[in-house]
Amino acid sequence: MKKNKLAWRDVKTILADKENSEIFKLIGDLYALSDENKTFVHSRYSIGDNPLKPYQDIISDALYPDVMCNQPIQLSVGRKAISDYFKATKNKIGQLELMFHYVETGNQFTLDLGDIDESFYSSLESMFDRILSTIKKQPKDIQIRCLPRLENIVDSVHGMGWGYYDYLNQTFYEFKAKAQETEN
Repeated sequence: MKKNKLAWRDVKTILADKENSEIFKLIGDLYALSDENKTFVHSRYSIGDNPLKPYQDIISDALYPDVMCNQPIQLSVGRKAISDYFKATKNKIGQLELMFHYVETGNQFTLDLGDIDESFYSSLESMFDRILSTIKKQPKDIQIRCLPRLENIVDSVHGMGWGYYDYLNQTFYEFKAKAQETEN
């Protein structure tokens, strides 16, 4: 016998019949349930000085862990923070900022502590590719504003192993050349 899975449509049907006060109470209970829910609500409605900060902190902790306490690098946790922010806000510029933060934090970690491993660099390369792909879809002024930051990322890892620097350098300069072609 097959069990039916509950889905949003089941909940939506129930909520449609509820009074506003009951829905507010539900949202309040969900808000109080976890820090993740609070962060979601704060980001969704831009509450606070910097809605990116909780997600930046998660990325920083995930990609630059406290090695003295044997904390592991958690690439997937950093990526999830970017995804969670975008789910909460649908803000592509904020998402782009978090992607930059991911790569910059990873770069700083490897610069401070030395070579890591191939999967680490592959993750940073993949995020760098996502940054470039996202920038391509932005207005020209945003693309131009991002070029110096991209170049700083590449320059900061000059000579880094695992082919990491070579990949970023080649990918960036191909991107930059295409961007300049479309300007002319």
